[in-house]
Amino acid sequence: MFMPHTPSPGLASDVLTARLRLRAPAPGDLRALHDALMDPANLRFGNECSGAAARLAGWQALWATDGFGPWSVELREHPEWGAIGFGGLSRALVTGVPSLLLEFHFRSDFWGCGYAAEMSLAALRMAFLELKSGEVQSLLPPGNVAARKTVERLGLRLKGSVADHPGEAASLLYEINVAQFQACPPEQPEPTPFGA
Repeated sequence: MFMPHTPSPGLASDVLTARLRLRAPAPGDLRALHDALMDPANLRFGNECSGAAARLAGWQALWATDGFGPWSVELREHPEWGAIGFGGLSRALVTGVPSLLLEFHFRSDFWGCGYAAEMSLAALRMAFLELKSGEVQSLLPPGNVAARKTVERLGLRLKGSVADHPGEAASLLYEINVAQFQACPPEQPEPTPFGA
């Protein structure tokens, strides 16, 4: 369980992976976030309950209070394209229990390239090596098979389901704990093919 709720000032707001720059979201990311959330391919999975402006403001508030939150994801080789997706860690209550939650949202034209897995792996390393979390969870729509395969390849395992959006199918709850991560730290998984 991830209990502390104090800012983490020692965390970097910019993280570089092999292909990505992960940075704190900025007001200029609003259009890119809107495009990702309203992408018809993403909308078919539902669960986009808040608009882009509210979500971006919420993430910026997390960064201000916690010192981390979901990142804006850019390609290192093409910074001029701006954010191609968003994701990372945030504190949340899952079934009333304080948790560290992993999420990601990418425009569908960047699916199948392994970017969500690359970002998620950086998030897991931050959670277990820097934030000293006991576990990380992720809530996914049951129909999003590609996202499910992505988190499974990173070592998260299905734990149950959570009825978190009234009127929609229950989200699937995935989890990885620190012992599982340390026993077999995940490497960069193969990309999940589009439509998998």
